[in-house]
Amino acid sequence: MNDDFTAQVNAAFAAAREGDYEPVSRLGEQGAKIIPYLQPYLRDESEMVRLQAVALLTTFDDHAVAPLLTLALVDPVQDIRARAALALYEKQDPLKLAERPELGEALRASLDQGNDAAAAILLLGYYPGESTSAALQALSERAGDAQTELAAWTPVVPVALVAAVSQSRLGDQAARQRLMQVSVEGSLAEREFLLSVLREIDAPEVLHALARNLDATTAIGGGVPSGAQPQWRLCDLAVVRFVQRLNLPVNFIVSEGRRFTPAEIDAVRQVIVGGLPRG
Repeated sequence: MNDDFTAQVNAAFAAAREGDYEPVSRLGEQGAKIIPYLQPYLRDESEMVRLQAVALLTTFDDHAVAPLLTLALVDPVQDIRARAALALYEKQDPLKLAERPELGEALRASLDQGNDAAAAILLLGYYPGESTSAALQALSERAGDAQTELAAWTPVVPVALVAAVSQSRLGDQAARQRLMQVSVEGSLAEREFLLSVLREIDAPEVLHALARNLDATTAIGGGVPSGAQPQWRLCDLAVVRFVQRLNLPVNFIVSEGRRFTPAEIDAVRQVIVGGLPRG
């Protein structure tokens, strides 16, 4: 390793131990080349040092962070486990992550430790096998009425619903039936959540059920700044997510926060009805 980098990282984390976190934050200015030097601090005795190391890793989208964030998934502290899972979920290609069996093992261990962060649960859906199915089933059974979220700005939903998304991805028919029911009869938060994680849903029957939210004109919290008018609606979120998820051919601009006209919404509906198999 480069001695200069090692000295710089050591000095930054020494400052963090004294409550000065700015030197650690400045390490990101070095770019992805600094990533390998952070590994020792993921096993540090100090929770705050480990947290600072993970917080820095979450700023990178380079594939080199995946092995280090994998280590952080089994940290004793839930906040650290959740941060690591969210960074992997948001900044890494899940299909590439699925090529790392050690990550699947870490995710299962993380759930067993009590990590009920939505990102960890959703990522586990990319690791088919009996051990994954068992881990998701155990999570659903012990979760009860517990709730979770994907990020601080996303809807809070039942842990069991998030588990059902991954179980559905793995072919569980009971989970698919639950998602279909929630897609139509669930709370606004639950339906907004399912549309937000449409990337993880591949069962045609569930997609068709969720497409019924193209008729839902209820306002939601996301898409536009707080207090701004007009508010984004569930149908607007559905348009954006379905166009992205299915790569739908549309002749209008699709962007976050935009309210779509009835004609634009109907165009998306017609493409889904005509082009998506029923399962």
